[in-house]
Amino acid sequence: MNKNAWAALLLIGCGESAIAQNSARPPVVGSAGRPGAPTRHVNIRANVDATYDSNVFGLSDAFIEQHGLESRSKDDFSFTPSLQLDLYLPLGRQSVYARGSLGYDFYIHNTGRDRERINLGLGGTAQLTSTCSVGLDGNYTRSLSNAGDVLVVEEDQLVRRNNTTEFRSIGAQAQCAGAVGISPSIGYRHAETRNSRELFQLNDSNQDTFDLSIGYQRPALGRISVYGTYSKGEYLNRNILGLPFDVPGIPNDGTTSYSAGARFERSIGTRLSGSASIGYSWVNPKAIFAQKFRGAVYSLNLNVIPTTRLSVDLAASRSANLSNNALASLSVSEVYSLNATYRLNERVSLNFGSALTKQNFRQTVQTIDQITFVSKDKFTRSYGGFVYNLNRRIRLNGLVSHQRRSADNPLFRYSNTSATLGISLALGR
Repeated sequence: MNKNAWAALLLIGCGESAIAQNSARPPVVGSAGRPGAPTRHVNIRANVDATYDSNVFGLSDAFIEQHGLESRSKDDFSFTPSLQLDLYLPLGRQSVYARGSLGYDFYIHNTGRDRERINLGLGGTAQLTSTCSVGLDGNYTRSLSNAGDVLVVEEDQLVRRNNTTEFRSIGAQAQCAGAVGISPSIGYRHAETRNSRELFQLNDSNQDTFDLSIGYQRPALGRISVYGTYSKGEYLNRNILGLPFDVPGIPNDGTTSYSAGARFERSIGTRLSGSASIGYSWVNPKAIFAQKFRGAVYSLNLNVIPTTRLSVDLAASRSANLSNNALASLSVSEVYSLNATYRLNERVSLNFGSALTKQNFRQTVQTIDQITFVSKDKFTRSYGGFVYNLNRRIRLNGLVSHQRRSADNPLFRYSNTSATLGISLALGR
């Protein structure tokens, strides 16, 4: 991207968590994890979903009117054939798994939004000794970005030249833990974010994270540990001056962060399991005008099965990470969610839930006019749906979801409602 192109663009992003809120759909087939240790299973399903969305672009009416986009179809229908995978294979003392989906979105009116929708996780564990194990995992996602993730002044960039965001990561973990006693662990993860369009490539980044903990565990107590993490991230296409081009001798923008705290993990029978952590984080952006972050971070993940019919997942977190906003070095994110599955009978299950995501962006350049970007952002989402197992192989599903975005910039305040009907076929025996 040259200097003139930069001058013509007013960029705004909504952060990695917010992008996930925009482009990812709520779960259709329930939210509850399996209680207890996983058992061998091979589940492969072929799906076809039909979806109506009242605002496929994620843009406010004020923005659409201001930029003369009324001729574009804001609402649209899409069809998504996909393959759903859920495999877990124990191999003696080892195990491997594969989970996720491979699909493609086809739109009726906005055919430029036709794009692959991929979300895959692969991994495995190996038991080295009676108490020590190692694990490897990889994750890959690829999907269309929401047009509201970047604000530009040209319709061609905004609506027709849609961007594909790709995220990939690989990690390794090692832990030694007996039934009772000291349990050390160490982990490493490398993550990459890539975008297909030049406009979005200012947000391309690499990040490496190291995690070390030492804890104590026993069956009646669970595992209590103290941890420390170190993370280094780099934006590949912008420098510490906030300029979107290379300057000889000027290093790239990025962040260096440190965190320390305590974790607690425990399963109480098959009814209650979860983990919680609380700590403090120091995040130092490289950009010379960006703000540092010093503050508390936490996470909570809880699975509750109060009855044989109902399963509930609760999650809450606060973290400071690399931002997908071209004018920010980092974002402070808070996420709160509740997802539940209620089984009416052997054939019918109901799914419902809600989520709240807050973003606070630490800007790279503090002197830019506030009208050109968002510094605070909030997403809320609620959904409800059903799953009906017609027989052993054929499954019907439906879902209604409502999302609202509230930003400190009125051009990025909008709401949309989507409705999905689908059918799937179990493959194999």
